[in-house]
Formats: sequence, structure tokens, C-alpha cells
Amino acid sequence: MPVRVFLYVVLGLTLFTLLRYGIFLLSNALAGRLGLIREEAGGLGSAVARGVVTAMAADVVALPSIIFLALPERPAAPTGTPVLMVHGLYHNRTAWLVFARRLRRSGFENLHTFGYNSFTKDFDHALAGLKKRLDTLLAGSPDGRIILIGHSLGGLLCRCAAGDPRFRDKVAALVTLGSPHGGSELAWLGGNRMARGLIPGRTIPEAVAEAPDPDCPKLAVYTMADDYVIPLDLLRTGRPGWDERVCAPMGHVWMLYSPEVADMVTDFLRPLRCAV
Repeated sequence: MPVRVFLYVVLGLTLFTLLRYGIFLLSNALAGRLGLIREEAGGLGSAVARGVVTAMAADVVALPSIIFLALPERPAAPTGTPVLMVHGLYHNRTAWLVFARRLRRSGFENLHTFGYNSFTKDFDHALAGLKKRLDTLLAGSPDGRIILIGHSLGGLLCRCAAGDPRFRDKVAALVTLGSPHGGSELAWLGGNRMARGLIPGRTIPEAVAEAPDPDCPKLAVYTMADDYVIPLDLLRTGRPGWDERVCAPMGHVWMLYSPEVADMVTDFLRPLRCAV
């Protein structure tokens, strides 16, 4: 029985991955972006193949990681600018296990995560919780500032929090990884209010569009083979002042485990570490 259940889970994840990439191809074709993806990624077929493989690999890493929720979070070092990492839709703080290890190796040790319930709560509830966490961390920050890193929906929460007048001059840097800045057409398949709020033109993209940017270094990393943020244009911030970088073709969740993405972020943040 356990083997059969395991096989059903694997089959389900595989079919859902293939469904997402089918929608990826259709949506980007209708948006006229397949040519750009082919050019930037060095071939459409190879980009999709790498996306499928890394998306499935991300599932292999992410699902067993849930057991680490039973363990307490590793204590943060008391020195250096605090770094707060915010996970995406339907994820949890274990999303950052690998990424945090790479940040520590680069000298960032004052690391924290913020978790929120994206299954039964809405975006405003998560944003209110994030702002409370910011108040707490800033009260103990050595330089009175904080670095925000968000994956997917977490990046949108970071953008909205950073746009609050209380925090705009206290954000040392803002980083988003694969965030749906304009929403995502895949959200039409969402099963709850938080997910459906990501449909282009609805509440969450509107809130992000209305939030002013903080006056700090801002990095947006995305991949041409993103299987959750569809079509491609919705991964762009659409604003001046952002450093937008494209990583290698990979699945949306694999960005959390990619050495290349971690290197992009640590290289971007290194001047801040040297300044404190």
C-alpha cells in the first residue's frame, strides 16, 4: 500500500508539472513571447525540458523538507543587518533551508523567516503579519534597517510591506525571486481566495501596483521557463530602479535551490554586508 500511494503521488506531481508547462506554452504563445523565450533561453525545447526536470526535482526536495517544520528555527546571529525571507503560496519556512545555508556561507548570518497561512487566510492578513514581524526585527536591528527577500508571492508581500511609509526608509535591500508582479494566469486554477487574488487585474496585483518602491537597491530575478507565473511579461516589475536579471531556464520552485540564483542574490547583497 505505501508503494502504491507513493506511485500515485509521483504520477500526480508529474501530470501537474506537464499540465503547467502545457499552459506555459499556450499562454506565452498567445502573448507572443515564445520567440523571446527561444532566443533568450537558447532554444524553446531545451528550456521546457530543463523546466520540467527541475520542477520535478524541486518537488523531490520540497516535500520531504516538511519534516523540518517539527524542529525549531536556527537562531540568528545578533550582528549584521537582519535578512528576512518570505516564502511563496502554499509553502512554508522550510522553503529557505538550502538558500539560507548559501547566504550564511557568504557572510549573512542574521537570518530570519516569516511564515503565513496561504490556505485559509488572505493577502491582507499575511501582509499585516509581515509588518508586525518587521516591527519586531527592526527594533533589534544593529543599524535600524532590514533586507527583504521573497520568493513568488512572498516577493509581493515584501514589496507591499516595503512600500509602507513606516518601513520605506528602513529597507536596506529588496529582492524578489520569480515573483508574479503582474499576477499569473495560472491563478485561474487556484482553489482559494489567496490564489485567485493573483489573477491579473485582481486584488494582489493591484495592491502591488499601488505600493511605492523603497529607496534602496532592488533586485528581481526570474527565469524564462517559469511554470507558475504565466505569461512571461508578468514576471517583470514594470518600474524603473529595479535590477532585473534572468537566470538559467528552471522551474519556479527550483529557484530556491539553485546555486546560480543564490549567487546572483549574494553578489547583489555583498556591498551591504561589507558596509555593516
